[in-house]
Amino acid sequence: MGRFPDSFLDELLARTDIVELIGRHVQLRRSGKNWVGLCPFHREKTPSFTVSQDKGLFYCFGCGKGGNAITFVMEYEGLAFPEAVERLAALAGIPVPRRERASEDRDYDAGLNLLRAAAERMHEWLLRSPQAKHARAYAKGRGLREDTLARWRLGYAPRDAAWPLASFGRDAKTVRLLTRTGLLREGAQGAFAMFRDRLVFPIRDRQGRIVGFGGRALADAQQPKYLNTPETPWFHKRRLLFGLYEHREGIRQAKRALVVEGYMDVIALHEAGVALAVAPLGTAFSREQAEVLWRTAPEIVLCMDGDAAGKRAAWRALEELLPALTAERSLRFAFLPEGEDPDSFVRREGVDAFLRLVEEAEEAFAFWLEGLRRVAGSGVDGRARQAKLADRMLSSMRDPYLREAWRQEAEHAIGLRLYEARAVETASADAEPASLGPAEEQFLAGLLQKPMRAQALPPEARDFFLDKPAVRALYTRLLALAHEGEEARLAERLLREFPQETRIAAWASGMEVDEEAFGEATRALARGVLLHRLRKASGNLMETLALRRRLEELSRANDLHHNKGERG
Repeated sequence: MGRFPDSFLDELLARTDIVELIGRHVQLRRSGKNWVGLCPFHREKTPSFTVSQDKGLFYCFGCGKGGNAITFVMEYEGLAFPEAVERLAALAGIPVPRRERASEDRDYDAGLNLLRAAAERMHEWLLRSPQAKHARAYAKGRGLREDTLARWRLGYAPRDAAWPLASFGRDAKTVRLLTRTGLLREGAQGAFAMFRDRLVFPIRDRQGRIVGFGGRALADAQQPKYLNTPETPWFHKRRLLFGLYEHREGIRQAKRALVVEGYMDVIALHEAGVALAVAPLGTAFSREQAEVLWRTAPEIVLCMDGDAAGKRAAWRALEELLPALTAERSLRFAFLPEGEDPDSFVRREGVDAFLRLVEEAEEAFAFWLEGLRRVAGSGVDGRARQAKLADRMLSSMRDPYLREAWRQEAEHAIGLRLYEARAVETASADAEPASLGPAEEQFLAGLLQKPMRAQALPPEARDFFLDKPAVRALYTRLLALAHEGEEARLAERLLREFPQETRIAAWASGMEVDEEAFGEATRALARGVLLHRLRKASGNLMETLALRRRLEELSRANDLHHNKGERG
């Protein structure tokens, strides 16, 4: 969708009561001007999650997540920015403007309508068509009841290669859209149906819209056994997950997602009362899919076959996901008995046995150590190979704290130092942005809370945060907006422009910074700038004298404020 106009976003946020929005998912109670509750994004027993109604912001002092109503919907529901905006607009009853890319938007919506219509047509065929008798028999043999077929909108694609044309039309525009959505393929003999004589599983995006299909062969000779919609503007295999829309709330509440291999596994677990499973779309579980899940729950459990092939697949998954692991994101591996999948295991052993298997799943670090030994071997040479492999893999981890914890444990287990991992740790620590001191935090909070303070800042303020480029960019933008008179909901505006800086919400909605505290913080920062200039001006007498006089002025101003405080 095109970029949303700022005026529309401002109206949307102004018409969204953030307390009402968040209160649907979090039990909030009033505490002074704000509302507090248990954070929905991490486990906690004491409330550290704060919502400011007048500022339209939330912030968790425990995990650091914060933002406005759009940010909350993105984090809580795992939606991208455009999807979150559309969700809020629907709740607020505001039409979403589509000034830009209007033609593309119309095509996109037409494709969604066509995919939905195709799903309904195939669902009706599965339930009623004489041609689908063998498909119904297969579904019944797999334990799928009619209400299950209806819940998941399973369908049947006929044998006729021209069924999409016969169903929706043969004009050029329709044929083009059928091809773009993946319902038709172009061949030497002309266009033909992608799915033929298959049990069809509709695949939804995170908003519940049908964007593609997976088709299961109904005859042993039919290959491949599973066939998916190709990459289209609607269907992106590496980002979508079968079952996520249906199980998102259960995953969020359990703070755990189960990744299984097949669509039937997802449905079988759902029917057994385990509404936590998702499945990748005919490809290996990707980092993009993991990112989507981790935005919904902190723990992912990969349910794998326990044979050698399953262990190799698990190792490849670990290599793929290692860069995205953090101290707040858990990855575990549950290995099923050889030859079993979740569907067959639950039918044979029962759902309680499956849940025990999940509870006992191996943590990523333990599996990694075991894998190092399995891949690199044992003995003196094997230990050297283990260390080299560990170094290579650890260097891909982005979380410096988790990487350091794994490095220390790996060195103890292998008995050798990991030199590259140490070098990466040092380099990443140097590359990380410097943290802010108390005066800097207080200054930014005071300025965000009352942007008109920018009008009276001292001359040195133009050089604040020069040694912190990321904060400097935010500070410069804050000053520009304040001088332009953009004070209303300024924090929300900055959050849109600097989404990575979650402290904006904390500064804007935290404890109020009064004039005296703001002045003291400002003078402390100004003094830091002057001292820095003084060190650089050691050879220039006139500049040195001027800087010393200015430092004395700031010192007298501090003394004056302190004396007033004592007399008061």
